[in-house]
Amino acid sequence: MVRLKRRFVIPEEIRVEVEEKGGFEQIVQGLPRDEMRVVTKVIDTLSDPQRVKILYALARQRMCVCMLRRVIGSSYPRCSYHLSKLKRGGLVRSERLGNYFIYSLTPFGKSIVKHFRKYRPEVRT
Repeated sequence: MVRLKRRFVIPEEIRVEVEEKGGFEQIVQGLPRDEMRVVTKVIDTLSDPQRVKILYALARQRMCVCMLRRVIGSSYPRCSYHLSKLKRGGLVRSERLGNYFIYSLTPFGKSIVKHFRKYRPEVRT
């Protein structure tokens, strides 16, 4: 199968900028693919309001699952599911304390919450 490249026109207003950066293909090839994968993973992890609520709660205090399930108003299994997603995303860690697992934010999780607070998007209605 022969694929034909579709030509497109770069607006004159940005043509010089594109050429200074080595051309359009060079710009595309230079995208930080590994970084974009990490960002996508974090955004996917944060795409649920319950997980965001857990992050904010853990920014205030370390908690066990029984506390966190009350915070988000869910069952133990559902809360555990959200915590596992947050752990896989590198935002939350746990430590065993007797019969309990105590959850807290990782340094990365703390930085995410800090950035949320610092860079509040402008909300338009």
